Amino acid sequence: MKTKMVILLLCCRLFCAGQDKSHLPNLTFQLNLNPVPITEISGADTSFRNALSVAPAIDFRSKSGLGILYSPSFVTSGSKAGIYLHTVTAGYEKYGGKNFDLALNYNHYFFTHSTSVPYSPISNELYLYFAYSKTWLRPTIAFSYGFGRDSSESAVNDLALAGGLSHIFKWTDKGPFPDMELTPSVLMNLGTNKYFSFLNVSKYISHSHNFTKVVKKGGKNSQARTDSSSPFSVNNIEFNLEGSLEMGRFTARPTGSIFLPVGSDTDNAVYGYWQLTLQYRL
Repeated sequence: MKTKMVILLLCCRLFCAGQDKSHLPNLTFQLNLNPVPITEISGADTSFRNALSVAPAIDFRSKSGLGILYSPSFVTSGSKAGIYLHTVTAGYEKYGGKNFDLALNYNHYFFTHSTSVPYSPISNELYLYFAYSKTWLRPTIAFSYGFGRDSSESAVNDLALAGGLSHIFKWTDKGPFPDMELTPSVLMNLGTNKYFSFLNVSKYISHSHNFTKVVKKGGKNSQARTDSSSPFSVNNIEFNLEGSLEMGRFTARPTGSIFLPVGSDTDNAVYGYWQLTLQYRL
């Protein structure tokens, strides 16, 4: 872990050194709260329940949108609490543009395998988000391609896609927060869902203790499904609501989603997840 931290600090140092002083990168501190499944073993029975995940983060980002982020994630309860994941993100993000919002990131997940959070072989992610801003209803698309190696060192991959419509409602100088936004969206989620993972597009898997009903191919410490082909298919319709409350350098972003499963390969159960992100910009 010390080697990983040294590499991260060197990357940040080189990133900052390459900028003109008038264009030094923005520094943002974050705190992300959300549920994460943990394993509970009682005799020969294995079950899963949700626990609180707390993930502080530090984000260096240039005026152009290029940046790097580091975040350790802690699970706060269960038989083995502690750090279960370190995430390093590098890429480009630009929101609030006149024509579109765009994010293109590479995420690497360093799993500690020392907590009760289930095993995932997906340790890398290519993530794309795009929203067209010039229409009242914004066409939105998000794409995640995950890859890695399982416990037998075999190459594995997973694919997730979401597309739909969203709209941003904005208010200024209302109440204690001078700037407020509310963004409802309706999305169709598609994917292969082979593994439990932390891909950004498939949060209905990594944020729910019911993930074994969604995952089609089990890995270490997860329950396998009989369908090993895992074709790319429609998974669910997502109703998402994201808020943004800004006051000076402080921003709170609560998010909630409900997932209605569709298609033949579902258990017809409704899933949901929530997330709260707190940010402070220097």
